[in-house]
Amino acid sequence: MKKKIIDYKRKAIRLLIAAGVLAAILALLLILRSIQSVSEWMASVVSRRWIEAASRIFGLLPFSVYELFLYVAIISLIVLVVMAIVCFCHKNKARGVSFLLTMVVIVLSFGNVYTLSAGFSYYRTDVDIPKCEKTFFTQEDKDFVVRLAEEFFADFNEVGRAVERDEDGRTVLPYTISELSDVFAEEYKRLDSDYFSDYTPKAKAILSKNIMSHMHITGVFFAPFGEANVNPLTPDCSMPVTMAHELAHAKGVMREDEANLVAYWVTVTSDDPYLRYSGYRACYSYMFNIVAYFDSDKANELYANIDECIKKEWTLTGEFWSQFTLLHDIAEWFNNVYLKLQGQKEGTGSYNESVIPPGEVEIPGGGESTEGGVTGGGTQTVQAFFLNNVQRMLVQAISRRLG
Repeated sequence: MKKKIIDYKRKAIRLLIAAGVLAAILALLLILRSIQSVSEWMASVVSRRWIEAASRIFGLLPFSVYELFLYVAIISLIVLVVMAIVCFCHKNKARGVSFLLTMVVIVLSFGNVYTLSAGFSYYRTDVDIPKCEKTFFTQEDKDFVVRLAEEFFADFNEVGRAVERDEDGRTVLPYTISELSDVFAEEYKRLDSDYFSDYTPKAKAILSKNIMSHMHITGVFFAPFGEANVNPLTPDCSMPVTMAHELAHAKGVMREDEANLVAYWVTVTSDDPYLRYSGYRACYSYMFNIVAYFDSDKANELYANIDECIKKEWTLTGEFWSQFTLLHDIAEWFNNVYLKLQGQKEGTGSYNESVIPPGEVEIPGGGESTEGGVTGGGTQTVQAFFLNNVQRMLVQAISRRLG
């Protein structure tokens, strides 16, 4: 009996040393990731190669390895805690401590792996996506803004009528999940920047779709396995943006607002009406807000003229998600904590691009008064609408469509 106690003590000491080493490594990695130049290099070299290698290996399996890992990890941790409690109840403290330290070693090991494969990417430079050079519009841009909005909403209506729908008016996915993943592998080739990984993994459908739906989770990217997972219960009208978002993570874009930005660009600029419709649904409000600032009557007219099939689907989508409420708040809390640990101070609020309040800017013009009249070279202060990144991207995309 004494020999066993001694063995457990020795094991506990070894585990404690391992935990200390792993904690020191994790602390170093967390310090290094705050240095943007280091994070950029780690994300574009180490994390990128890790994700590609893992994706090629685990992509050979037809099921989500992330999903299996999640269940195994939860069960294993519960078992370790229960066994530790049992040991403490039987006054076998050395063995109980060994179980707890085993759990700590596992958690720290995962923390190191996750930081290497994903953590540095949260601290990269801003994502390189096509955007218009202008960062604000003034009243002089009103006519241009109205033309952009008219083009945007006209095409929104056109693709909304073009997609296949069921008898209730819901969009019907014209591809399998695997086929849609292949479509995006081609779409992502249009991103002409080395900011993104050249490799696009295959997206997989998760089996725990009901649980994910109650959490209001439409997709998950798990960097250690290089897997982009989607919830197959996600309404078909939202599936393209969902998949594009998860694949953006796989391409090296981990911050949520930037993954959305990339997903919007890939879908809105696509020649595929189904993808474009999904993109328009996700970001139409950004275009609406621009035109509403300059011409509220025109904005209301454009909104009123949105096709009824699109408006009906908004209602149907809201009704769909309203039936899943069981785990939403819990999932929201965990995701919020996770994102804050990754440096996204706004937590789950980081999914949405921040709105920039209108303000004053100085622009060339106005001139200066002299005894001889007015001369050029002065500036004037005017009210302006400042564009966020999504709006700049949309302006660029729709401007190309206008020619």
